[in-house]
Amino acid sequence: MVSFAFTEDQEDFRRSLADFARKSLLPEYVRRSSSTEFSWDAHRELAKTGLLGIGMPEEFGGTPDDPVMLGLAAETLAYGDVNVAAAPVNIGLIGSQLLHGTREVQEEYLPPLINGDITVAIALTEPGSGSDASGLRTVATPEPGGWRLRGEKTAITWAMNAQAALVYAREPGSERSRGVSCFLVPLAQEGVTASPTLGMGCLPLGWGSLHFDDVFVPENHLIGEAGLGFHAVMNHFDFSRAALGLLCLGAARASLDEAARYAQQRQTFGRPISDYQGVTFPLAEHETYMEAAQALCYKALWARQEGLPHTALASMSKWWPPLVAKDAIEGAMRIHGNLGYSAEFPLQQRFRDVMAYLVADGTSEIQKRIIASDLLRRVGSA
Repeated sequence: MVSFAFTEDQEDFRRSLADFARKSLLPEYVRRSSSTEFSWDAHRELAKTGLLGIGMPEEFGGTPDDPVMLGLAAETLAYGDVNVAAAPVNIGLIGSQLLHGTREVQEEYLPPLINGDITVAIALTEPGSGSDASGLRTVATPEPGGWRLRGEKTAITWAMNAQAALVYAREPGSERSRGVSCFLVPLAQEGVTASPTLGMGCLPLGWGSLHFDDVFVPENHLIGEAGLGFHAVMNHFDFSRAALGLLCLGAARASLDEAARYAQQRQTFGRPISDYQGVTFPLAEHETYMEAAQALCYKALWARQEGLPHTALASMSKWWPPLVAKDAIEGAMRIHGNLGYSAEFPLQQRFRDVMAYLVADGTSEIQKRIIASDLLRRVGSA
C-alpha cells in the first residue's frame, strides 16, 4: 500500500509553522497586503526559523535539501500570509542558481539572502516575450573583462526591494534558447533603472520593471556556463512551480475554514446556513478539488526528491492548483455574502493575491504545452 503520510519530522515542522502562521502572520495579513512596502519584519522572522535556507549549503546558514519540506513551508505559511510565504520559494529558486556562480558571488550573496537581510530578483520575463521566455531580447555583448547588458525586464517580483537580480540575456545574433546566459547584476549600479508596476494584488512583493542601459557585468558575475542559462532556470522552475501551487492552496485553505465557521454561525429563517445544501455542497466540492490538487503538488515534489522525472507533474501543479485555489476562495466569498466583498476581511485580498499565480512562472497554456509534449513523447516512444 502506498503511504501518503509525512514523516514525524515533517509533521512537527508543519505544526510549528501552522502555529506561527495563525498567531503571527494572519492577524496582520490585510494590513501588510494593502501596502507596497516589503514586509521586512515578517521576512526576517522567517529567516530566524531557517526557512529561507532550505536546500542551501550549511556553510552559508542553509539546511538540507528537502523539496517536500519546502512545499510544506509554502502551504502552511500561506494560511497566514500568502505574500510572506512566497519568500522560501523565491529564495530556493534564486539560491539554487547562485550555487552555480563563483565562490566570490556565493560568499557575498548567499549568507545575507538566507539571513533575510537582502532579496535578489529573477529578471527573465520581457515585454515582448511574456511566457515565451526563450524569445527574450535583452543582449549581453562580450567585451574585455565581462559583458555589456542592454534591454528591459518586466513583471519582476522583488524588483523594487532587491539588492541584485539574476538577469537572463542572450549573445548578439543568437536565437531562441541558444546563447542565453545568466548574470548577477547589482541593481544600484549605473545604468540600471527600476520602475514600479502596481498590480491588483501581491503589492508587498515589489512588482516592477528593470531597465539595463549599457550595464557592465564582470566575468565573475556569470552564473553557470555561458550560453546555457535558459536550460538551467527551466530545470529549477520544476520545483518552484509545485511549491507555488501549494502556496495558493494554503491561502485557499484559510478561506474555506473561514467559510465553514461562518456557515455555522450565520442564520437565516432561524437556522444556520450550514443546514442548506446550497452552502454545504459547494464546500464539499471545493474540499475535494483541493485535496486532489494538494496530492498532485506533493507528488511532484516527492518525485524531485527521489530523482524521478517530474517536469510534467510540476506543470500540472502550476496550472491547476492555483485555479482550484482561486475558485475555492471565490466560493468562500459567496458564502460570506456582502462580508466576503468587504475590504476589511481577508477573503477579497487572498482572491487578488492568488490570481497572480494564474500567470506567474508560466501561464496555464504554457504548462499544458509541456504536459502534452511529455504525453506525446511517452506514447511515441512506447
